[in-house]
Amino acid sequence: MAGSSRSVMRKSAWGRTDPNTRLLAGAALIALVGLSGLTPKSIFGLELIWPYAALWGAAGWASAGLSMRPMLLLCLFGLAQDMSFVSPIGSFMLVNLATYGAAALVSETLDVEADPIKAVLVAAFAMGVGFGLMWIMASAKADHAVSLFPILLTFVVTLVLFVPVAPLFRLGRRPGERGYR
Repeated sequence: MAGSSRSVMRKSAWGRTDPNTRLLAGAALIALVGLSGLTPKSIFGLELIWPYAALWGAAGWASAGLSMRPMLLLCLFGLAQDMSFVSPIGSFMLVNLATYGAAALVSETLDVEADPIKAVLVAAFAMGVGFGLMWIMASAKADHAVSLFPILLTFVVTLVLFVPVAPLFRLGRRPGERGYR
């Protein structure tokens, strides 16, 4: 339209990517960060705080709404986390799915696709739910309230590192859906 005042914006290559490919790319990043976390994590005798990358997927993928494929991936990552942290089987699955559910609930209420600030606030809330549940389960297993400080530090590192990679976890729509909502 030559006379139209509305300009057509071109989408980036990532913007043209379908949700299934985005889901797999996000899963690959989570797996890479998770596997890297299994190596020794100290520099000059100082212990590094490693993020829970599965919560990146839980918070980011939920903006498209509830969908089985992200939930299955989060369960697989949770099982891997349970085995690597020697925690009761299902613990991290529950944490990942609770984070995903909280993010989906709030994302459905707010328009997080249009406002990146809201998206980060929703992610912070959802990750807070996940880390809170993690603290409750750790305290129940230990039979006393475990120290909150290490969990808070891990929460902050996970959230701060999520901000630059958050666009990688935007699906745009549910995997398997046709067209945009």
